Amino acid sequence: MLQTIAEVDMPPNHPTVLINGINANFSQPIRFSPGRRYRLRVISMSFTYWFKVRLPGHTMQVIEADGISSRPSAVDGLDLCPGQRYSVIITAKESLEFNYALNVTFYNDFIVDIPGLTTLYHHVPIVYHDNAPVKTYPVIEDHKVKWADELAMEPRDELMLLEPVDHHIVRSVKALPKDLGVPIYAFGNYSYAPVPVLPLFTALTTGDLALLPSTYAPQLNAIILQHNHIVELELRNPDSVIVHTFHSHGHAFQVVESGPVHKNSSIPIKRFKGRQPMRRDTITLALGQYVKVRIKADNPGVWFQHCHQEQHNLSGLGFTLIEAPDVMQRTLRVPSEMIEFCRMLGHSTQGNSAGRAGSDMTGIEKPIAISGSANSISDTV
Repeated sequence: MLQTIAEVDMPPNHPTVLINGINANFSQPIRFSPGRRYRLRVISMSFTYWFKVRLPGHTMQVIEADGISSRPSAVDGLDLCPGQRYSVIITAKESLEFNYALNVTFYNDFIVDIPGLTTLYHHVPIVYHDNAPVKTYPVIEDHKVKWADELAMEPRDELMLLEPVDHHIVRSVKALPKDLGVPIYAFGNYSYAPVPVLPLFTALTTGDLALLPSTYAPQLNAIILQHNHIVELELRNPDSVIVHTFHSHGHAFQVVESGPVHKNSSIPIKRFKGRQPMRRDTITLALGQYVKVRIKADNPGVWFQHCHQEQHNLSGLGFTLIEAPDVMQRTLRVPSEMIEFCRMLGHSTQGNSAGRAGSDMTGIEKPIAISGSANSISDTV
């Protein structure tokens, strides 16, 4: 497992899979001793493709998702979107009779499949004995596999469901097609784009105006949250072709529900099954589905929320949480080195998004507006 890249001959190919830093075509064996328990940490460092991970003949006990410890949950495999992480416990067989293979499938449902290129299958040897044969198993259809599911998991710290909800916020994926390449995306009414003044500086230097959406440029899709309010985000993907992922900075959110975006859909509504909803920071937004997640605005700061598929992120699929700017102004201090660095780059560190007063956005590039499904912010009584 510690073999260096220089020790193996790896022909260039793209896309490719690395397992422990090694081209997956040259996966190094993992050695098991009978009866011992092993923790396997699986991290998807992809920004476009998904991974399915299974070890036929063994049960995985999921004990962590995205850094949040969970009560053990028995599954057959993991299906990871870009950015997700899991830890599982695997108990080794008592016998040395067979070796096994950890199966890793590298796939993407919305890219045309090119055999041997866009869907790749890799096998990591699980070695009990050097001279033992590898045990084979029949292929099982995906829908018959029990995959890890955050709605069926519970956090070990037993944090109860956040309620009552103060704000219900809907954000829908929108796209403006282009003739070639990735569309322009939005997680709101505007495609996300950087602005001259970082929103953190705006929140810290504009006093009471930091509480007003008009202080922030439209392309930030800024949502201002009051301190300690409970917020439910309903994240919708009405698309019938492109699957997206959602990643939150600043929070591990409670996953409380998923269901269909469109009426008359056969997609079922699913709610969390345990006593407390599982938390994580990255989740798949499946075709034609929504996911409801909850956070408590107890982490004052400016937090970017975005699609974890990098080309979608760069194409504007993001929004900003401006969390408790009044508390930020009392408690946060930006290091002088950061302020000086911004000045060296010619960036202002004061004022609204344009470096001006109030809602005057003179000098900022016109935001790209994208029509489509409604987005809303509502107060829940």
